Amino acid sequence: SWQWGGSKPSGTVAEVKEHGDLSIQSNKGNTITKNASPDDPAVHLAREGNDVVKRAHELTVDKPA
Repeated sequence: SWQWGGSKPSGTVAEVKEHGDLSIQSNKGNTITKNASPDDPAVHLAREGNDVVKRAHELTVDKPA
């Protein structure tokens, strides 16, 4: 999950990239890109609605209840 406004949306990790850029296409046709590095990989999160790309430091791992 990640902090967004007053909520914490979540998704499932679909791809992790440690070098270069990680890009995905939004439902509206926009390209979303994050730079990746070994210390802070880019993470593609699959979710209902729009998928997202975040850097690892922006994420919190949610453990199952």
